[in-house]
Amino acid sequence: MSDDDTKDMVETVDVSPRDPDVPQATGGDVFRQLLHQAVRVADMANSQAMRMALYFAKVYEREQGVRKDFESQLKQMTLMEKQATRYAEDLAAMLRSERERRQELERALEQERIASEELRRTGLQGISHLVLAATIKDRTTGTHLQRVRRYVEAIAERLGLPADLVEEFGYSSVMHDVGKIHTPDHILQSEHHLSDAEFSVIKQHCIDGEKMLGTARFFETARGIAREHHERWDGKGYPDGKKGEEISLAARIVSIADVFDALTSKRPYKEAWSAEAGLKAIEAGAGERFDPEIVAGFVALTKEGVLERISSEVAASDDDEHPGSPAK
Repeated sequence: MSDDDTKDMVETVDVSPRDPDVPQATGGDVFRQLLHQAVRVADMANSQAMRMALYFAKVYEREQGVRKDFESQLKQMTLMEKQATRYAEDLAAMLRSERERRQELERALEQERIASEELRRTGLQGISHLVLAATIKDRTTGTHLQRVRRYVEAIAERLGLPADLVEEFGYSSVMHDVGKIHTPDHILQSEHHLSDAEFSVIKQHCIDGEKMLGTARFFETARGIAREHHERWDGKGYPDGKKGEEISLAARIVSIADVFDALTSKRPYKEAWSAEAGLKAIEAGAGERFDPEIVAGFVALTKEGVLERISSEVAASDDDEHPGSPAK
């Protein structure tokens, strides 16, 4: 109850002395007046109590609504917390699974790397054996393969190829004539111009070489070189008549290195050409027999003295391995 309401009630029940000029009420009248005033006070008190009760009821109702809202929000927050906990647990499980999967992948990649390295070593060992076999059969063939490899690597570097591709082209190049193992010696060592029939036998070495190198991924580049190193830029080569960039880059490089070394080396059917004459023949074949871009790089290497240095180093290495033997 407010201070104003209390004041009204007090003023209502206050019985002030009567004016002396007004006739005094009898005892019954005073009682009735007091009773009447008491009833009025009781009514006012009841009304005020009812108002206060309604007010407190509304306050209580609001508080109950707030409590229910709070409880509802609390339930939602609890549910969200549980969901967040489950999500965090699921995420942690996914991270653990991903970490384990990555570790397994790393182990698999390491095993693959080891296997690839082992395959590479085995392949290089096989190539070394082939070169050794060629050297034992014909010392000239052995030095020819060594020079061709060095020329090919120099050309590939000049063209800006990555180091691993330079190495791959180099070791693959020494197998360009591996198919000649099946070619009869009397044709290989012939000192006269080959007949059409004999030349047909010679051309077969490209196909034989590809077959001999099997299907192993390691020899993929070598197979292309073996089959394509006699193809021509203008499409007039053999065995498939490929032209331009249909011919693999490795085979296009090997073709130039192989022809240059063949021209500048002594063979049963001819004397060795000078490096200048060999270079002119290569330049003359640009755009017809050879890829002109590769020819330009090859000419630059010649002018820089790179090919001459390679030839000298191979000759010196051969002399160290065969002391006292005359160079052929």
